[in-house]
Amino acid sequence: MKQTQELLDTGLYETFTPDRAMTVADLLSELNLEGKYFGILVNSKNATPETKIGPTDEVIVLPHIAGGA
Repeated sequence: MKQTQELLDTGLYETFTPDRAMTVADLLSELNLEGKYFGILVNSKNATPETKIGPTDEVIVLPHIAGGA
């Protein structure tokens, strides 16, 4: 979880709010982000592509990152 928190602290993520009921996979498909993410949070909780989301949910997509020392 520390790695996720560091991404949130640095702002290296995208936040989305769906305009209708769908799954995380549907949202990723609409945004052309399939296979391009490190993790997904829905309302600050880990989610899977099958997680159902709607207009009252906040979805955070954490992108793939590279680097290290």
